Amino acid sequence: MSTRTFVLWITSIILAGAVGALLVLNLSPVLSDSRLASEARPDVVRITEIRVADRNTQNRTPSQGTSSALDQDQIVEQEVPSLEAMGKTFQSISSELTPSVVSVEAMVEVDFFGSRRMQEEWFRERERDTESERNNETERDEQGGQEQNLDDESQQESPSEAPRRSYRHPKVSAMGSGVVLSQDGFILTNAHVIDGASQGDVRITLVDNREFDATIVGTDPSTDIAVLKIQADDLRPVIVGDSDGVTVGDWVLAIGNPFRLRSTVTAGIVSALSRQVEIIDDALSIESFIQTDAAINTGNSGGALVNLRGELVGINTAIASRSGSYQGYGFAVPSNLALKVATDIIEVGEAQRGLLGVTISSVNNAIAEELGLEEVAGILVVGVVEASDAYNHLQTEDVIIAVNDVNVRETNQLQERIAMHRPGETVQLTLLRDGKRIQRSVTLMGSDELR
Repeated sequence: MSTRTFVLWITSIILAGAVGALLVLNLSPVLSDSRLASEARPDVVRITEIRVADRNTQNRTPSQGTSSALDQDQIVEQEVPSLEAMGKTFQSISSELTPSVVSVEAMVEVDFFGSRRMQEEWFRERERDTESERNNETERDEQGGQEQNLDDESQQESPSEAPRRSYRHPKVSAMGSGVVLSQDGFILTNAHVIDGASQGDVRITLVDNREFDATIVGTDPSTDIAVLKIQADDLRPVIVGDSDGVTVGDWVLAIGNPFRLRSTVTAGIVSALSRQVEIIDDALSIESFIQTDAAINTGNSGGALVNLRGELVGINTAIASRSGSYQGYGFAVPSNLALKVATDIIEVGEAQRGLLGVTISSVNNAIAEELGLEEVAGILVVGVVEASDAYNHLQTEDVIIAVNDVNVRETNQLQERIAMHRPGETVQLTLLRDGKRIQRSVTLMGSDELR
């Protein structure tokens, strides 16, 4: 080996050793940190691949080659476009329906709930204001007249005596929602939203911020439905759907103004039908609510419950809650019943509700066993009013199971079906009598005939 070759060989070895040393020195901190991290976190997971969604292809599906956060081994290919389609459906319904839902503000009279001292102070202040107004009117009267002063006894009323109730109670602002029923300005809402308000005390605000004074056309406490009227144009009425076609599990959207937050949209499903929750305080109350888990809160009352076709299927009315706010249970008056009541109010000024003229009770297990029924369902006839047509066709211990071929299982379902008809109209009842299935046609009576 020549001297030159030997030198080159030694130089190569030295250079290779230097490079190796540098690599070891550069990598050792990383290896050390990784080792320490593994020792401190034995469960640490090595990231082998990061998948980033292609933000320029939002409308493409994972099957078209885009990266997705969803594991294709765990989902069906059609699920992603289906969810996107549902989202677009929600967007379309919200855009189309929010102009049809309005804000309702009513100045309603309220009873005092404070202390006796607060009540007395308020009434004394009202008395002083009234006396001052009367004195001013007397001074302005050119022809004179006797000044009408309050009695000394009323001026020095004893704190132990009840405050005078000759004045109107104070008013507070009550907020709710309403649904545009027709292009000429009829608004559908809940009766309790305007309960205690007088003509001139109700104001409507549209989604475009236009405001109108509303006329109270009429109310029906039995169904908690009211109709208002405004003088406006360019209104967008809702399309009223068939609430009889609603089934448990259907997707629905609730649109209203909870907590004064206008045009709020929430989504959920129909969780039950024909609910009776005993919130309507009326002798002839009809409760056959659609139950939904779409979020409904104070201010949603009178708003719209719509299906995925954008059709009105209910008027949001109440919630079941221990806190006073949404806890998963909302209730809406079915659109068929609400429309019927609203039509009556618009056409004749009040709800025209037919009555069978019977006292009834839901069939329970004991009744079913006593009557030998195959199913614990139906409505037992307990009594019949002699002045009614039902007296000629029904008898006690009859079990009503259908009205016009629509099955009814509970008393509130029967009441809802009968309430869809006016006095004088005839309905066909399907009965169980002595174990036999029979049908009877009965002409409905009016509430005035019960007196």
